[in-house]
Amino acid sequence: MIKLVLLTGFLGAGKTTLMKEILNSYGDMKTGVIVNEFGEINIDAKLISKDGIKMAELSNGSIFCACIKDKFVDSLIEMSLQDLDYLFIEASGMADPANMNQILEGIKNKVLNSYDYRGSICVIDGESFADLYELLPAITAQLEFCGGAIINKGDLIDEKQLKKILDIIDEVNQDISVFVTSYCKVNVKELVEGLKKNTVEARESSNRAETRPTTFILKGLRQVPYDRLIMFLNEIAKHTYRMKGFADTDKGNIEISTVGNNIHLNEWPNAVDNTEIVVISSVGFKMMSILTRSIAEHLKGFIRL
Repeated sequence: MIKLVLLTGFLGAGKTTLMKEILNSYGDMKTGVIVNEFGEINIDAKLISKDGIKMAELSNGSIFCACIKDKFVDSLIEMSLQDLDYLFIEASGMADPANMNQILEGIKNKVLNSYDYRGSICVIDGESFADLYELLPAITAQLEFCGGAIINKGDLIDEKQLKKILDIIDEVNQDISVFVTSYCKVNVKELVEGLKKNTVEARESSNRAETRPTTFILKGLRQVPYDRLIMFLNEIAKHTYRMKGFADTDKGNIEISTVGNNIHLNEWPNAVDNTEIVVISSVGFKMMSILTRSIAEHLKGFIRL
């Protein structure tokens, strides 16, 4: 049997960082990974790519939505043909995993090596969770259906904020193991092997084509001026849930990662053939006019929608 573990968490909570920790900790095991993104470009797959790991990339929707669920099913069947000890799945930030058990039940007669679903790890963004969990049904579902949780960015919140999050967890999903972390630094094997079996009855996911967030892809036309890029990101960040990608700038290659107004730019050691940035809008299609205006003001001739 292949042990299967799902990672959920809102946009920017730290799922990819945790996935890196998991793959390092299970480096002596035969592992497979499925990475899911809402946008057309799978940035997270580039971040965790590693030799010796079987990987599938599913983009442009949630694996729990009818829009690409068939592709998810095909990937699960394909991964079952591999000689794996573990399969780790990183769901998209807006994923509602309420139908995960239904999906696994539906493929049990189609897989070569059956799956032992160990449960889901919910990565909680300590800064934004308390404000968002009632507004976005998917976030509540991620917590409701998990078997263990990480409160990430613990260094950025105070005791009052932490208590509020712990109270919410206790109300929604009691008796799971909860780890408070920074940069998802955790005893990974204690977390994974200690997942509680979730007994909530499966239901239809809230992920549907009409509820998916509006996303845009920005692509570079030539090397981007770093200072102008900063002004551009600062201007549009307040209208987004999340931005991520890579940029070829006049000050070197950088990785871009934003959650709301929190913008993080990191040096990127690998080659960047072209600037690509995924923008997940918090204001719907209105983002098109905001991006068009901001590109014209700051990056005309350097990037395009």
